[in-house]
Amino acid sequence: MVKNKNSVKLGDGVADSMTQTASKELSEMGNIFITIISKYIKDKIKEINVDELFSKKNEEGLVQLWSKQLIEKELIPQGYIGLSEELLVDNMHQDSYLNGIYVGYILAMMSLVDNEASKDLILSVRDDMRPNLTGHHYNNRDEFIKQYKSDKYDWIDKSSKDKTPK
Repeated sequence: MVKNKNSVKLGDGVADSMTQTASKELSEMGNIFITIISKYIKDKIKEINVDELFSKKNEEGLVQLWSKQLIEKELIPQGYIGLSEELLVDNMHQDSYLNGIYVGYILAMMSLVDNEASKDLILSVRDDMRPNLTGHHYNNRDEFIKQYKSDKYDWIDKSSKDKTPK
Protein backbone atom coordinates (compact mmCIF):
# COMPACT_ATOMS: atom_id res chain seq x y z
CA MET A 1 0.00 0.00 0.00
CA VAL A 2 1.34 3.42 -0.96
CA LYS A 3 0.95 6.29 1.51
CA ASN A 4 -0.43 9.55 0.16
CA LYS A 5 1.78 12.44 1.25
CA ASN A 6 -1.12 14.89 0.98
CA SER A 7 -3.44 13.01 3.27
CA VAL A 8 -4.57 14.58 6.57
CA LYS A 9 -4.35 12.60 9.78
CA LEU A 10 -6.71 12.91 12.70
CA GLY A 11 -5.28 15.44 15.20
CA ASP A 12 -3.02 17.26 12.75
CA GLY A 13 -2.97 21.00 13.56
CA VAL A 14 -4.85 20.61 16.86
CA ALA A 15 -1.83 21.62 18.97
CA ASP A 16 -1.15 24.66 16.78
CA SER A 17 -4.79 25.76 16.94
CA MET A 18 -4.88 25.34 20.74
CA THR A 19 -1.65 27.32 21.10
CA GLN A 20 -3.04 30.16 19.00
CA THR A 21 -6.31 30.20 20.96
CA ALA A 22 -4.49 30.12 24.31
CA SER A 23 -2.17 32.94 23.17
CA LYS A 24 -5.12 35.05 22.04
CA GLU A 25 -7.04 34.50 25.31
CA LEU A 26 -3.98 35.18 27.50
CA SER A 27 -3.26 38.33 25.50
CA GLU A 28 -6.83 39.57 26.01
CA MET A 29 -6.69 38.80 29.76
CA GLY A 30 -3.33 40.58 30.05
CA ASN A 31 -4.68 43.64 28.26
CA ILE A 32 -7.73 43.73 30.57
CA PHE A 33 -5.44 43.42 33.63
CA ILE A 34 -3.17 46.25 32.42
CA THR A 35 -6.20 48.45 31.70
CA ILE A 36 -7.60 47.86 35.20
CA ILE A 37 -4.23 48.55 36.90
CA SER A 38 -3.68 51.68 34.80
CA LYS A 39 -7.13 53.05 35.69
CA TYR A 40 -6.50 52.33 39.38
CA ILE A 41 -3.14 54.13 39.31
CA LYS A 42 -4.60 57.11 37.41
CA ASP A 43 -7.37 57.41 40.01
CA LYS A 44 -4.83 57.27 42.87
CA ILE A 45 -2.62 59.91 41.22
CA LYS A 46 -5.59 62.30 41.17
CA GLU A 47 -5.88 61.90 44.97
CA ILE A 48 -2.24 62.89 45.63
CA ASN A 49 -1.84 66.20 47.43
CA VAL A 50 1.10 67.68 45.53
CA ASP A 51 1.67 70.41 48.14
CA GLU A 52 1.95 67.78 50.88
CA LEU A 53 4.11 65.49 48.73
CA PHE A 54 6.62 68.27 48.08
CA SER A 55 6.42 69.93 51.48
CA LYS A 56 9.58 71.36 53.02
CA LYS A 57 9.82 68.30 55.29
CA ASN A 58 9.65 65.87 52.36
CA GLU A 59 11.92 68.05 50.25
CA GLU A 60 14.69 67.82 52.83
CA GLY A 61 14.35 64.03 52.91
CA LEU A 62 14.47 63.83 49.12
CA VAL A 63 17.57 66.04 49.02
CA GLN A 64 19.21 63.77 51.61
CA LEU A 65 18.44 60.70 49.46
CA TRP A 66 19.63 62.49 46.33
CA SER A 67 22.91 63.61 47.87
CA LYS A 68 23.55 60.13 49.35
CA GLN A 69 23.10 58.61 45.88
CA LEU A 70 25.44 61.17 44.33
CA ILE A 71 28.06 60.43 46.99
CA GLU A 72 27.70 56.65 46.56
CA LYS A 73 28.26 57.08 42.82
CA GLU A 74 31.25 59.32 43.67
CA LEU A 75 29.78 62.25 41.76
CA ILE A 76 30.14 64.66 44.69
CA PRO A 77 32.38 64.77 47.79
CA GLN A 78 31.21 63.35 51.14
CA GLY A 79 31.03 66.84 52.69
CA TYR A 80 28.09 67.77 50.45
CA ILE A 81 25.66 65.39 52.15
CA GLY A 82 22.75 67.15 53.77
CA LEU A 83 23.21 70.48 52.01
CA SER A 84 20.03 72.12 50.82
CA GLU A 85 19.29 71.72 47.12
CA GLU A 86 20.25 75.34 46.51
CA LEU A 87 23.62 75.02 48.26
CA LEU A 88 24.29 71.60 46.76
CA VAL A 89 23.83 72.86 43.21
CA ASP A 90 25.61 76.14 44.00
CA ASN A 91 28.63 74.33 45.48
CA MET A 92 28.75 71.82 42.61
CA HIS A 93 29.00 74.72 40.13
CA GLN A 94 31.97 76.13 42.03
CA ASP A 95 34.28 73.13 42.04
CA SER A 96 37.44 75.04 41.15
CA TYR A 97 36.73 77.64 43.80
CA LEU A 98 36.10 74.89 46.36
CA ASN A 99 39.34 73.21 45.34
CA GLY A 100 41.11 76.51 46.00
CA ILE A 101 39.51 76.82 49.43
CA TYR A 102 40.51 73.26 50.24
CA VAL A 103 44.11 73.90 49.20
CA GLY A 104 44.10 77.03 51.37
CA TYR A 105 42.84 74.94 54.29
CA ILE A 106 45.63 72.40 53.75
CA LEU A 107 48.26 75.14 53.53
CA ALA A 108 46.98 76.73 56.74
CA MET A 109 47.10 73.39 58.56
CA MET A 110 50.61 72.67 57.26
CA SER A 111 51.75 76.14 58.31
CA LEU A 112 50.46 75.57 61.84
CA VAL A 113 52.38 72.30 62.07
CA ASP A 114 55.52 73.79 60.49
CA ASN A 115 55.43 76.68 62.99
CA GLU A 116 55.08 74.22 65.86
CA ALA A 117 51.63 75.37 66.97
CA SER A 118 50.16 73.36 69.81
CA LYS A 119 48.21 70.25 68.92
CA ASP A 120 45.11 71.73 70.62
CA LEU A 121 45.36 74.86 68.46
CA ILE A 122 45.77 72.82 65.27
CA LEU A 123 42.77 70.63 66.09
CA SER A 124 40.73 73.69 67.05
CA VAL A 125 41.53 75.40 63.74
CA ARG A 126 40.75 72.19 61.87
CA ASP A 127 37.38 71.84 63.59
CA ASP A 128 36.51 75.50 62.95
CA MET A 129 37.57 75.47 59.28
CA ARG A 130 36.25 72.13 58.05
CA PRO A 131 32.55 73.03 58.24
CA ASN A 132 33.27 76.13 56.13
CA LEU A 133 34.70 74.13 53.23
CA THR A 134 31.17 73.47 51.94
CA GLY A 135 27.73 74.86 52.54
CA HIS A 136 28.27 78.46 51.53
CA HIS A 137 27.54 80.60 48.50
CA TYR A 138 31.12 81.24 47.50
CA ASN A 139 30.09 83.45 44.61
CA ASN A 140 29.18 85.89 47.40
CA ARG A 141 32.38 85.69 49.42
CA ASP A 142 31.48 88.90 51.26
CA GLU A 143 30.22 86.79 54.18
CA PHE A 144 33.85 85.85 54.93
CA ILE A 145 35.47 89.15 53.94
CA LYS A 146 33.17 91.13 56.28
CA GLN A 147 34.08 88.85 59.18
CA TYR A 148 37.79 89.04 58.37
CA LYS A 149 37.77 92.85 58.20
CA SER A 150 35.93 93.22 61.51
CA ASP A 151 37.69 94.51 64.64
CA LYS A 152 38.14 90.97 65.89
CA TYR A 153 40.37 89.92 62.95
CA ASP A 154 41.70 93.12 61.33
CA TRP A 155 44.93 92.91 63.36
CA ILE A 156 46.01 89.84 61.35
CA ASP A 157 46.93 91.82 58.22
CA LYS A 158 48.11 94.86 60.19
CA SER A 159 50.66 93.01 62.33
CA SER A 160 54.07 91.67 61.53
CA LYS A 161 55.37 88.38 62.91
CA ASP A 162 57.39 90.22 65.55
CA LYS A 163 54.46 92.38 66.78
CA THR A 164 51.65 89.84 67.04
CA PRO A 165 49.07 90.85 69.72
CA LYS A 166 48.61 88.48 72.60
